[in-house]
Amino acid sequence: MEAKNPDHSQPNLPGPKAPPHLPVIRSAFGGILMGLANLVPGVSGGTMVVVLGLYDEFISSIADVTRLRFSKRNLAFLGIVGGGAAVAIAALAKTLSHAVTLHPGAMYSLFIGMTLGGAPLLIRMLGRLSGRGAGGILLGLAIMVVVGLTREEAPNKEVVREAVARGEFVIEPAYARDASAGALGVSAMVLPGISGAYMLLILGRYEAILAAVSLTTEYTLSLGREGDPRVFLRVMLPTTIGAVLSIVFLSNLLKWLLHRHRDATLGLLLGILLGSVVGIWPFDAASQAADYGLGAVLAGAGFAATFLLSKVSA
Repeated sequence: MEAKNPDHSQPNLPGPKAPPHLPVIRSAFGGILMGLANLVPGVSGGTMVVVLGLYDEFISSIADVTRLRFSKRNLAFLGIVGGGAAVAIAALAKTLSHAVTLHPGAMYSLFIGMTLGGAPLLIRMLGRLSGRGAGGILLGLAIMVVVGLTREEAPNKEVVREAVARGEFVIEPAYARDASAGALGVSAMVLPGISGAYMLLILGRYEAILAAVSLTTEYTLSLGREGDPRVFLRVMLPTTIGAVLSIVFLSNLLKWLLHRHRDATLGLLLGILLGSVVGIWPFDAASQAADYGLGAVLAGAGFAATFLLSKVSA
């Protein structure tokens, strides 16, 4: 039997409950951490708000707003969190895009460690393993193996490196894939332990969307003197449309699944997280022993960082 949560208003998650008064500073800090998490594959925005004790407020505010149930508190809270996340994304998108493009082996090793570091949190949430939980884990693993093995090849690395060195980005339009990336990224944002940025990575649009965010930000801040407005129509617009549709429809569905089918849903999330390593495995036949050594060190550091952060919420 699956564990039931009689209160269908909030998920049964670890961490302190939301305070009676809106914590403005903590909400802003949570938004910044969520923005950083959404830029880094392997780190979950949902985990960030659980750690800071804001998850109950976050999920209920999203559910209320998508049902057109507005209040001063939920609008202020989402505005503060969203503003902090937007600032972090706009400020660091270019830096992370360069790092992932120019040093993929090192960065992906770090991402693998960060991804696996979120597993203990989901295991703790799942508790005693049931048959449905085990089935969810196997299904999640299977999904991620299929997605990882069928992922599109990245552009030629040398061409990309030369473009980045010139201050340019290689961005090819992929409207359906970008809309899917926006939908999956936002859906994953409300689930602790699952990384929205990783959803972009396995769809092959992580570098493109980060570059588009950077160029759109440059264009906006320079009042049209720098950047490229075309990337908004080619990349950002379909991504935004997918994100909005997701937040309206899928977030409430996922919340309902966590209430009504908690074991199976958490098992599925755990399987997705464990299987996600397939999609970002950075080594091939040409890799040297030094590459594996550096990768192991970075993966260990990433695991420790995410694991220690998740322990704060215990």
